[in-house]
Amino acid sequence: MEKRITHLLGEVVAINSINPTLAGGPGEAGIANFICQHLRRLGLDAELYSVAAARANVVAVARGKDRRGSLVLNGHIDTVGVDGMPDPFTLRREGDRLYGRGAYDMKGSVAVMLALAESFANHPPAADVWLTFSADEEDRSLGTEQLVRDWLPTVQPAPAAAVFLEPTEEAIGVSHKGFSWFEIEVLGQAAHGSRPAEGIDAILPLREALSELDHIRSRLSERPPDPRLGHGSLHGGRIEGGTALSVIPAWALLQWERRTLPGEVSQDVDRELDRVAAAVQRLPGGHRVTGRKIFSRPPYQAPAETEIIARLHRALPGAPLAGLSFWADSALMGLAGVPSVLFGPVGHGAHAVDEWVSLKSLITVYEVLRKVVTG
Repeated sequence: MEKRITHLLGEVVAINSINPTLAGGPGEAGIANFICQHLRRLGLDAELYSVAAARANVVAVARGKDRRGSLVLNGHIDTVGVDGMPDPFTLRREGDRLYGRGAYDMKGSVAVMLALAESFANHPPAADVWLTFSADEEDRSLGTEQLVRDWLPTVQPAPAAAVFLEPTEEAIGVSHKGFSWFEIEVLGQAAHGSRPAEGIDAILPLREALSELDHIRSRLSERPPDPRLGHGSLHGGRIEGGTALSVIPAWALLQWERRTLPGEVSQDVDRELDRVAAAVQRLPGGHRVTGRKIFSRPPYQAPAETEIIARLHRALPGAPLAGLSFWADSALMGLAGVPSVLFGPVGHGAHAVDEWVSLKSLITVYEVLRKVVTG
């Protein structure tokens, strides 16, 4: 199995699947076609689902004896960019470490899924196993959104559970944070710096926005923490404004990110934007303020009684239950009614130039999931 997983990982790392919306990459069509053809050669029923131009998901099923209690396995097939990496698409081994773009996040898990598909082709599972490979996880999750919207309703009965093979250091990820992105835009009046009476400064009012954000951030740290995820958080993301030092600025923009916890009410989080905008608007001076919610993703907590947690524990005794600080596509599947957890390999360097995954851990993930499927 060591050689097989290494070979499969080398093949998928060699395919450039950089997310085009993040780093101008070619998209996931190439790797999706490779995966789909590989699965079809194994005799599995595999289909491509177009997500956008040059972007696609793959869905395949290994049929079991029982259609009830089916399991979804998921891996995303896009990666971030490769700036600073000398040979990002060639897998390199140093001892137990396999280096290459996406080796850890998360083509190592894709290789595990392909190896499991080979096993299922020869030894059918007890119940159906759906192998789903998603585009665009690194940006807006268009791939998993499409799976939930267009594919999931066609599966009858609905899957009993889903495992997302994001790298979790062999912990069972049962919860993760969500996030919301906000901005306020301030409009003033441009004028020469020597004639301040003719202008309205759009930048200086941001001091009230920053003060209010700092107050919200402090209050978050005073709330009772989530037992696995800690506190909700807030940080500034981007600030822009003005045109030149000698010109009173007519425009300014402030953006921030709010990381959210299971149990937080989304409307309460949205009201934080109203508070920030109102703090700026109250200042005298004639400026205009507009607040916007740019994008958001919900937090997720798997039901404590879901059977997939117990099955993973039986297959890997002692595996800890973990809360994950990052957002994952599992929230979309979980909130669509399929209890979802995360379980994946040990490694290092997601989005970094020294990305690697442990080969030993990939084999562990393979063996654990094979036990989960076979009972």
